[in-house]
Amino acid sequence: MLDAFCGSAAVAYMYKTKGLQVTASDRLRFCHHMARAIIENSNTKLTEADIETVLSDNANAGTYVYDNYKQMYFHKGVHQRIDLIRANIENLKGYKRDIALFALGRACMQATDHGHFSSRKPDSRSIFNADEFDKAFRKFATKISMLVFDNGQENKALVGDIEKVLPQVQADLVYFDPPYATQFSAANYTAMYHFVEGLMTYWQGMELRKDTALKSFKTDDKGISAKTAPAFFETFLTAAQHFPVWLLSYRDKAFPNERQMKTLFQKLGRISRMRSKDHTYTQFNKGKTEANQPKERLFLVVKDGPKSQAEVELDQELTALAELPANFRTQLPVEVTLIQPDPLSTVANVQDPPSDPQFRCILCREGTNRNGDHFTRDELSQRYLTAINKKVDLQHGQEFDDIVGGIVDSDYLEDGQGGRVEVVGELYLNESKHGPLAYKMMKKGLVSQVSMECDYAEGECSICRQRVKSKKDYCVHLAKYKGRMFEGKPVFEILHGVTFSGLGLLDRKGADENAKIFQVGSATSEAEYRQQGAESMEGQKPWDEQSHAEKHSGGNGGSNQPSGGDQDLASQNKVLLEENKQLKRQVEELTRRLQEIEANQEAEARKARAAKLLAVYERKGGTFSSPDAREKELERLAGLSDEAFTAAEASFAIMPSVTKPASQPQNGKTMATAPESLNQEARIRPRDVDDTQDSLEEKLTRGFMTVYRERFGIQA
Repeated sequence: MLDAFCGSAAVAYMYKTKGLQVTASDRLRFCHHMARAIIENSNTKLTEADIETVLSDNANAGTYVYDNYKQMYFHKGVHQRIDLIRANIENLKGYKRDIALFALGRACMQATDHGHFSSRKPDSRSIFNADEFDKAFRKFATKISMLVFDNGQENKALVGDIEKVLPQVQADLVYFDPPYATQFSAANYTAMYHFVEGLMTYWQGMELRKDTALKSFKTDDKGISAKTAPAFFETFLTAAQHFPVWLLSYRDKAFPNERQMKTLFQKLGRISRMRSKDHTYTQFNKGKTEANQPKERLFLVVKDGPKSQAEVELDQELTALAELPANFRTQLPVEVTLIQPDPLSTVANVQDPPSDPQFRCILCREGTNRNGDHFTRDELSQRYLTAINKKVDLQHGQEFDDIVGGIVDSDYLEDGQGGRVEVVGELYLNESKHGPLAYKMMKKGLVSQVSMECDYAEGECSICRQRVKSKKDYCVHLAKYKGRMFEGKPVFEILHGVTFSGLGLLDRKGADENAKIFQVGSATSEAEYRQQGAESMEGQKPWDEQSHAEKHSGGNGGSNQPSGGDQDLASQNKVLLEENKQLKRQVEELTRRLQEIEANQEAEARKARAAKLLAVYERKGGTFSSPDAREKELERLAGLSDEAFTAAEASFAIMPSVTKPASQPQNGKTMATAPESLNQEARIRPRDVDDTQDSLEEKLTRGFMTVYRERFGIQA
């Protein structure tokens, strides 16, 4: 097959995993390096040593990016890193150079506004400094290297205009995902990604335009507009007449429209079928608009005449695609999904079953879990990739039958609560005995928690900082108090050299309550799964092709009543709607419980700080008339605003000790002084506290005078 507008090469890569001989082509050099890195390349990878060499200092690095783009696109310090990395990449050869350029371009796009270079200012949401940029490059270089595999075919990557590339290639299938103009905008990818495109050659032979503030380079690429789109489509489709089968991605409200497209196909002696799916572009726009709520189109176009067996099979596959979530558009930027097929299973005519369902979950968060295991941010950010290709099991079961899937992707992310590792797991419905049941329970919400499994090289005690390599060498703190308190301090084990070894599916909360499944999806429809002879997820009998055919033929006696298949579909829709309602109720209940927990935690924190303040008062000799009086005062202090509580703390800090005059001697002995009780009516308010809303200047003046009087013994 040929992926004629390959972009990120995602579609070409999918066909490569199926064992086909693949050619990927694009006009942009950045896309060309992508395709060389993961399509044409079969075994070359970047090692950790290569990555460190690319990130090492280079006194001879250029300054083109800094000189021309400083204070544009990126935050301070990043421009010099781009110059340095680009200079060091020149020392790499072959596919290693392609992988490094791919990773550098992706790091630049992640550090900017949606990966585009249409705004001069750095994205205010981006926290990318020089160190963060290096981490991004290292992450992408590692991920891209993991995508490399040999499918037993001689695959190619080409670069150039489409009408010049098409005559060079012979293939059974060509996939078109062309740039298209809509009623909302035109399309010019060279202008959109001009920075990374120039970076690929370090702007050699390019001249920056002086008539634009974006500093893009001069090019003959005019892009696609509503006016030029019809001629553009006719030109490249005419050049593709030697390909038996076309697949073409498109969208509604574009030029040419669907009617004009079909007319063009007929003019070229082709017949077509079309499938549509609703889709939402969320990466660029917020909210629902006509522009980001399109209908994605997929055309199957073949030569007019009797269909070959291959065309019939492809038509069936297209019908199956209509049941999948719409994601036909292969735009930049792309988030790389790790796919590591078995190199021994790449024969084109022996295909694996349809894709197994996947789920996404939080594997681990920065901090301490209930078992007393502590994960640091540095450890998670450096070791998250060790989770890939590890098992998914049932409640940490050690038997082979307990394995129900594997981890296919892993990423490290950060938010306001710290760092976390998110993974994508895959359930083996056909190979695993318990896989179908696990999938059903996850879809129903009965299994919603996970628990990570890991090994580590060393553990460090949070109390004495002793490091051990075996649990038998635990210090007394870890041996007796791990996960508990020791002399008012929490005892936990800081893990070093972590290697994630899998995850267990749980039907209850694990050691880390944040380790939750938050997305469950499937690339295989239930009908397809039943067709493989497996039992339905709803407990129905295996798919019966004969009875299904009877239901959809004249088996209903020619009546206009819904067929059995339609009734089944309506029934399934009803079940799905009810499940959706239940899930919404569960989300609302969980949200309410979370708010209650947060409110309780805040109340406990306020009560704890109030108790500490009362302890200060009592250490200075203050007492209460009764336990009830003390409890009421505790509640009053806990209810103060933060500002009022801070003022109360300052007042208590300078409060003199409360004492009584010494008692008269009794039997020749002098009685010890006793603290003066503060009655309930006084509400333990210090005598010099003023609740009036003074200005900051007045508060500072009053505080200064209080200290002055104390120092010189002056009575207020």
